[in-house]
Amino acid sequence: MHNETGLKPTLSQLISETSKQKTVYKPVFFNLLDVAQRHSFEQLISAKSNLRVYDHIYSQVEELIKCLNPTIVFLPPSELEKAVKNHFGEKSAEEYGVWVYYPWAEKLVHLLDEQEFAIVRTNRNKHKITAQEQAILSQKKIGVMGLSVGQSVSLTLAMERGFGELRIADFDELDLSNINRIRTGVYNLKIQKTVIVAREIAEIDPYLNVVCFDDGITEENLDRFLTENGKLDLLIDECDSFDIKINSRYKAKALGIPVLMEGSDRGTIDIERFDLEPERPILHGMVEHLDMSKYKSLTTLDERTPYITAVTGVETLSPRMKASAVEIMATISTWPQLASAVTYGGGVTADLSRKILLGNLKVSGRFFLDLDELIADPEKTSDQKITASLPPLSTENIEDFIKTNRLAFDKHEQRLPEDILSQLIVAAGKAPSGGNNQPWRWHYQDGLLHLFLEQSDAQAYLDPQYISSYISIGTAIENLLLKAADLNLAVNWNLTPQFAPNHLAWFSFTSNYQPNEQELTLAKQIDLRHTNRKITPRQELDQTHLNQLSSLVAQIPNAKLQWITDPDLIKSIGAIATQTDLLRMFIPEAHEDFITREMRWDLQQVQETEDGIGIHTLDLSNNDLVGIRFLKDKKMISFLQQMNGGSGFKRLTMMQFMASSAVGLITMPKGEINSFIEGGRAAEKLWLGATGLELQIHPVNVPLIFFYKNSVEDSLAIPLENKTQLKEAEQNFNRLFSLSTEQPIFMFRIFKADPSPERTIRKSLSKTFSIGRA
Repeated sequence: MHNETGLKPTLSQLISETSKQKTVYKPVFFNLLDVAQRHSFEQLISAKSNLRVYDHIYSQVEELIKCLNPTIVFLPPSELEKAVKNHFGEKSAEEYGVWVYYPWAEKLVHLLDEQEFAIVRTNRNKHKITAQEQAILSQKKIGVMGLSVGQSVSLTLAMERGFGELRIADFDELDLSNINRIRTGVYNLKIQKTVIVAREIAEIDPYLNVVCFDDGITEENLDRFLTENGKLDLLIDECDSFDIKINSRYKAKALGIPVLMEGSDRGTIDIERFDLEPERPILHGMVEHLDMSKYKSLTTLDERTPYITAVTGVETLSPRMKASAVEIMATISTWPQLASAVTYGGGVTADLSRKILLGNLKVSGRFFLDLDELIADPEKTSDQKITASLPPLSTENIEDFIKTNRLAFDKHEQRLPEDILSQLIVAAGKAPSGGNNQPWRWHYQDGLLHLFLEQSDAQAYLDPQYISSYISIGTAIENLLLKAADLNLAVNWNLTPQFAPNHLAWFSFTSNYQPNEQELTLAKQIDLRHTNRKITPRQELDQTHLNQLSSLVAQIPNAKLQWITDPDLIKSIGAIATQTDLLRMFIPEAHEDFITREMRWDLQQVQETEDGIGIHTLDLSNNDLVGIRFLKDKKMISFLQQMNGGSGFKRLTMMQFMASSAVGLITMPKGEINSFIEGGRAAEKLWLGATGLELQIHPVNVPLIFFYKNSVEDSLAIPLENKTQLKEAEQNFNRLFSLSTEQPIFMFRIFKADPSPERTIRKSLSKTFSIGRA
């Protein structure tokens, strides 16, 4: 190639010349029997020195003759040659059919005319597609929005000649990262996707009518896309824009156009037959609870998440897609798509398109053609140990225990009326507990209130030797004592560690007690105290407030409270917490506890069990709530562990710590059940005091429990590498808090924020309290 000066062109000139063809996608036809077209044809040949010419008209005519005469066997071969010659008749081979020029490729191809071309091109469709059906399809108009999966759909439709007109819409150009799923060459980088698809269809079948909407679908052109040159017979939605998905469906519904969508994950297919069901809700009613008018004004992904997940689903995503979602903005930047899924989805969508257009499929709904479920190895038998569940304590069990262990002694204190007892137990029940398991069982008999450990609620993986439940028992005792003071009751009480883990304490009461100001102040906070997991801008705390809380803890003998306020040290503690949080997810028994024993995934579960942590109480963003829901999928968790993932969960924990004004740790002497119970009392005093100061508390005890479990259980079912990491984490933790012989009891983050609007549920009084025979 030379430029006008006769010199060889520079690289920049070649690039410029190539870019002139960037938007061209329509081929040029030449019929040599037309004088004007022959002249143009000859000019093209003389002007294009680099033109590549492909002339296989003879073989095409051979195929045509065989298609038209399926019963004839042309033997010897000379018989076929004779038939070809007769078919050409008076025309020369060069003049037969048409010549098609593809300007973007500098290629000139000799082809049969459209009618004969279609006969040969669709011959292998018969009789999976009959001639009559092929004729019907040739009159149909299909619109495809989005050209990732949409490219595969469009090309498959073109190969089957499944339409008469195809409208394709996408605003984007091809990037290198798109070629993992879009079948095209690297020479097409930065070319409009619509142009690429239209070119590829033209190279398959230049006679097909393809209309490009290079700006994608907008509010301005949506009506034109659906109706110009005749209403679409089918809309195929493969676009990423949520508002376009919704708006296009409203328009399609009004026009009676069926909609088909493939999700390229688990072979998800949506069919909406608005042509047959004019009153059908869009997207099967999955977005009816949302105010669609607000969507365009939403500016953040978190605000848009409820809208997007209403369409994609949460629990129905594949394990690997869920794992990928957790990693977005951490190890990946966007949703993954695979060529295999896109190609599979393109084929399925084209197949369903044909059936819908021919009236062979009338169903609507969401369907899954999940290869991982259809073709899979048998599930491995779990070797996870199943802990036998204990039945709840019955009143008969309790009374037998009291009698057998001679706990029914007469203290001669006054007997309390049932309404006063109820107030005491309700206040005690508002205490915090690990996973909101509420492991207390109260029984009043002969003037004594007995406190038992409800072991049926205290079997969690992260409750080794019941230490977490003992701490919870301590918080409940503190509430009981404060409420008694508020009711002018003096309390005589004792812990009974000798009967643990069954009976833990007894209480008797006398009237006319005069509470001090602190008792009254803390008692008022019992109803207001709650866990707050919010992430708010970090604020410094008044040192006098920290000192007040420290003095409350110090009222419990041997209890100590340490504060860490340095942001760098808080970050170090956060790193330890992220490590143990992930470990909790990756240990099957711990994960099972989390998703079944601790979490309650909807309000119905909350009301049925009256325990656990309702997902609605977590104070999380929409994105993080979706991430928490993903945790239910054991296969996703297993895959995250394989890939050393979980960055999204690490991010959440670290954000919580970095928003903290301080991190506190309550310790007690090691080695005694009483230390955990008294430590729980100290924790509740602190928490109630913080509530009175309008400070928020978020307990973070998972690291402490793992450290304890690792030290007392030689059989901790984790790999040696994890055990070593856990030991190192504990050593770092001890160094940060300068611990030696103390037992960590309660770690928490403290910060300023508005109270959480939600509260965890509490058990009915009938489940936690009974009154024995007089």
